[in-house]
Amino acid sequence: MTDPGINEGHLSVLRSFLAPGEIITPGSPDYLSNVQTWASQKQLNPRLVVKPATIETLSMLVAYLYSTDLDFAIYGHGFMSTSAKDVLINMSAFDDFHFDKHSELATIGAGQTWEDVYRKLRRTAPDYGIVGARTPCVGVAGTIISGGFSWLSGEFGCISDPGNMLDAKVVKYDGSVVWASREPQLLWALRGGGGGFGVLVQVVLRVFPYPQTIWAGPILIPREQLEEVAGGIAKFVSKPLDPKITMFLYVVKKRLLESIGTDTDMLVIHAFDAHGEVHGRASFQWALDIPGAIDQTRITCLEGVANLQNKVHIFKGSMKQFWAALLLPEISKKTIIRAIRWSEDIQKLDESLADCTYLIFELLSSREPVGSSSNCAWPRLAGGKHILLLGTGCPAGSGPSKETLARDLAIEAASKILGEDAEYCYLPSGLEDFHDVKKVLPNRPRCVYESLAYSV
Repeated sequence: MTDPGINEGHLSVLRSFLAPGEIITPGSPDYLSNVQTWASQKQLNPRLVVKPATIETLSMLVAYLYSTDLDFAIYGHGFMSTSAKDVLINMSAFDDFHFDKHSELATIGAGQTWEDVYRKLRRTAPDYGIVGARTPCVGVAGTIISGGFSWLSGEFGCISDPGNMLDAKVVKYDGSVVWASREPQLLWALRGGGGGFGVLVQVVLRVFPYPQTIWAGPILIPREQLEEVAGGIAKFVSKPLDPKITMFLYVVKKRLLESIGTDTDMLVIHAFDAHGEVHGRASFQWALDIPGAIDQTRITCLEGVANLQNKVHIFKGSMKQFWAALLLPEISKKTIIRAIRWSEDIQKLDESLADCTYLIFELLSSREPVGSSSNCAWPRLAGGKHILLLGTGCPAGSGPSKETLARDLAIEAASKILGEDAEYCYLPSGLEDFHDVKKVLPNRPRCVYESLAYSV
């Protein structure tokens, strides 16, 4: 039976320029893997998935869909959880990779994940680095249009910054194919302006020689040492630091750490020092010396650093999720303690919500764009250096009351931790329908606000 949302007329046209292998229906065995959203409440169960294999097919597809009243979207692998009621375009066939050593540029198919990119760069140019996402399972295109943060962002800025993303091949709404550099306003909008400006097919990114003996990984410290950890971090990030040093802070519950025999929740300092082990141990000696610290760091390359987060994808679709991702100019001991206690208060309120809550400090992970901020659709908070990633949620099967509670917790999270008058801004990559887009992107053209509202 034909689904009433996609009538035979639409199907006939689509089949005229799509091969059978480019059409995925809800009954197909690989349907779920091509539509799965991160946040389960945003899953719209599209009636049809199309997976164009060539830019010519994609061009015809985009032009046709824009001429109809069908609800359609471009599938993303990441946290924005893009879906559609009628047609979802999966871009994973656009997975090319070309490295030019002379220009030190890589031309990359925008439909692949960063795991693919790191692997191909490692194979093709093992001594080179790239400003790419920290979470390997997220997609290239989605990170660029929402800014994109990297382990190297404290040194080189966002993935979408002009110094990193030089150009993009785009299929526009009428099916025309352009390099965005020929339309400067389009290129500007793609740099953190959200979706809705066209379909990214390829991106040209700068690559550069980069150390491949990076000292990185977790230092686990008992929760009881929160005061010392918070004080140590605040002191550490308050002084001038080499831009090749960065770190995360998060909490892992004791029941997930049975292999090391802990009887307490652990604070995790995920260290990163591209200068190597000797420099890294000296830089983070204050953390290694905290009583009870467990050192799980190692020497690895950029691909290896990214792969330390390669288990994140297993949670995709398992929960209803709401984000409050903040950019902060400073981090204090008080802020760290209040954030940890905020997450523990959720544990006391409802353990199932606590199991779906994220709290990650991504420290020393941002900088202002190189050159004029007017070259980016998202200019960022002046002086912003740290990200506080807050995500609240509940299991996917939870009822409306728990979903509402999780949503309310996300709405209130920033003010609960930072205070009503704190200086911060929300990141485009974590925008929800309850965020004020005009505060995230002040003084931007209306098209950017409409685009981000659409992508949310």
